[in-house]
Amino acid sequence: MSQIYRELIRLIENEQPAALATLVSTSGSSPQHTGAKVIFLPDGRIIGTIGGGCLEAEARRVGLDCLRNKSCALFDLRLDDDFGWDDGLICGGRVSIFINPQPERSAESYRAAIAATESRNPAALCTIVKGDAARLGETFLLEQDSADQDFSLRAAAEAVLEAGREKTIELDSGESVYIEPILPRPTLLIAGAGHVGASLCQIGSMCGFQTVIVDDRPTFANKERMPFADRVEVADIPSFLRDYPIDPETYVVIVTRGHRHDAHCLRECIHSNAKYVGMIGSKRKICVIYEEMLRDGLATPEELRRVHSPLGFDIGAKEVGEIAVSIASELVAVRRGVPLDSVSTLQYAPSFIKEGVECSA
Repeated sequence: MSQIYRELIRLIENEQPAALATLVSTSGSSPQHTGAKVIFLPDGRIIGTIGGGCLEAEARRVGLDCLRNKSCALFDLRLDDDFGWDDGLICGGRVSIFINPQPERSAESYRAAIAATESRNPAALCTIVKGDAARLGETFLLEQDSADQDFSLRAAAEAVLEAGREKTIELDSGESVYIEPILPRPTLLIAGAGHVGASLCQIGSMCGFQTVIVDDRPTFANKERMPFADRVEVADIPSFLRDYPIDPETYVVIVTRGHRHDAHCLRECIHSNAKYVGMIGSKRKICVIYEEMLRDGLATPEELRRVHSPLGFDIGAKEVGEIAVSIASELVAVRRGVPLDSVSTLQYAPSFIKEGVECSA
């Protein structure tokens, strides 16, 4: 979300015409989910995507018309064999697309949404997609203290924030409003800036995580090597983890350069309320570290069972990039609430964690 709005602000500041297209509702099977966005430029270029293929081509055609006419449009497309036979887009679903050819009218609202994301303050971005022609495309930010808005709209915005999903509602006034939750980006906190850590940092950034990576080696932890990271720190890794404000939207991945370093890092975050804690390593390494932590009273079996180690999906990864993809896939699955028992993970629970007997690995 924030990247599209940043691009939109850049275009607005450069006084470049642009049309913002948003999937405001979907039903059945569709190539993208509600909330997907694309920017159409007068010269035919696009930024973002709502699914590609004939769906996006049709939206682009309408979007360019909207740019020429300076008028908004809300239209439906049914993705069946009559529409998408030529390029294989026979999803069987239906989508509603809203196109706003004058996003500059709501520039301040987009800036406020970006600021809310950066300050980690939940809010709801609302756009009028049906109703009075003069108000179509009007976008405003509802924050927690926005008491001046329609009660039903505020209630709907609260429900959208709680669910974390976009929704289009109809007000008593007859207007339809698309509500988008503005939530803090989840943080991917990577302990170790070696080859795997650096690759994961790049993929994590592409997947929408706020990436923070730490290492005690300046030659590894630097912005020149990882320009895609939101934050790069040179520090004692366990101390950094201990002091970092880990919250339920933090995903901790431990990929340092050695067994001892990983063990020290795990000790610092095992009691945290992180959404995900993962540690790279062999089964033997896992057994040794877990046994030590149990023996020293540093963790309970329940706490160790929630550690993803080895971390990632079992995709046969061998190369650094493949390993990073494996880990990132598991992070996305956890973020999206995919039951991990429905996929093949690499997570290993030693027998003494499961049954209270000594490790034999």
